[in-house]
Amino acid sequence: MLVPDPDAAKQLSDAGFAALEASRFDDARELLVRARSLAPDDPLVHFRLALLFVDTGRPAEAVTALDSSLRLQPDNARAHNNRGSALQMLGRLDEAEQAFRRALELAPDLPQPYTNLGYLLEKKGETRAAADLYEAAVARGLDPTLFGHELARLAGTTTQRAPEQWVRSTFDNFAPTFDEHLRTLGYDAPQRLAAMLTARVSGPLDLLDLGCGTGLCGAALAPLKGRLTGVDLSEKMLVQARARGVYDALHIGEVNAWLATAETASLDVVVAADVFIYVGALENVFRHVARSLREGGWFAFSTEECPSGDYVLQATGRYAHTRDYVGRLALPAFIVAAEDAVVIRMDAERPLPGRLYLLRRGTASAG
Repeated sequence: MLVPDPDAAKQLSDAGFAALEASRFDDARELLVRARSLAPDDPLVHFRLALLFVDTGRPAEAVTALDSSLRLQPDNARAHNNRGSALQMLGRLDEAEQAFRRALELAPDLPQPYTNLGYLLEKKGETRAAADLYEAAVARGLDPTLFGHELARLAGTTTQRAPEQWVRSTFDNFAPTFDEHLRTLGYDAPQRLAAMLTARVSGPLDLLDLGCGTGLCGAALAPLKGRLTGVDLSEKMLVQARARGVYDALHIGEVNAWLATAETASLDVVVAADVFIYVGALENVFRHVARSLREGGWFAFSTEECPSGDYVLQATGRYAHTRDYVGRLALPAFIVAAEDAVVIRMDAERPLPGRLYLLRRGTASAG
């Protein structure tokens, strides 16, 4: 029988959490299980094990671990919030709602339960109640940009771009299971964009993967690379991308801000797969990409389609763009070399219409 050792358990728990943050899930599990054996009454160890179980797609075990943590520390709002998320993954929506509401009772200035409960209410069709919740968050002084975006999408009000914090938190949460989730939705835009490029060019090339995420585009583009750089807002996404071993450099940053610092005429290819769904107004992006590409360079990207106007913020929080808008932005710096109307992926069990574009740096007269 193991003798409790709180000091050794803390060292193991901290090391396990560091491994979890680095997506070294096997190491994290071994370390945290050892920590639990040495400190079975430490609520933090159980909490961290629950985080591991969520990140590895095991919500039932996460609920069990969080129940253990909450028996030891019943007023931990974050544990109640995470328990709600795990219960929601299991389809136990009423219990999840109770957990989120308990988290708000305990910590009304904690932003995550507002977002999680709001999304749950929307899922249940209670849109007005969700909007009231986001308004309550703003009234408490919580991030008005973040919750303003939630209110804008529910009201059908189009803004120019999604807040950085909204994008970052969304993808930090999804990072560990993101690729598997996309596979279930039939998402293959990175492979299709890579195929459009490889049909026309050969390497080695200097490539920039904007909004690289977990590196799906980087893996598809690897045969063309001389140097491959990735940029993303989510640090946890970059952990996944780094593990692929195909990038020469990875940077955390917003795409417009990073492009503004790129050297003029320093790139052969810029790719942005499912990136502009979080950026409505694309004028600055096109201008920066045009400047950073060498003459004859390529700009490949995907969009979700909307029927009219320039772009619209959808109830999903994503932006959709019209073909006319993209065509106007392309001139005079780019020639539209190819475009393809496609199903980007499934969304709520329905095909999501989108478009793939391949633009070439150079005026129409030069072409």
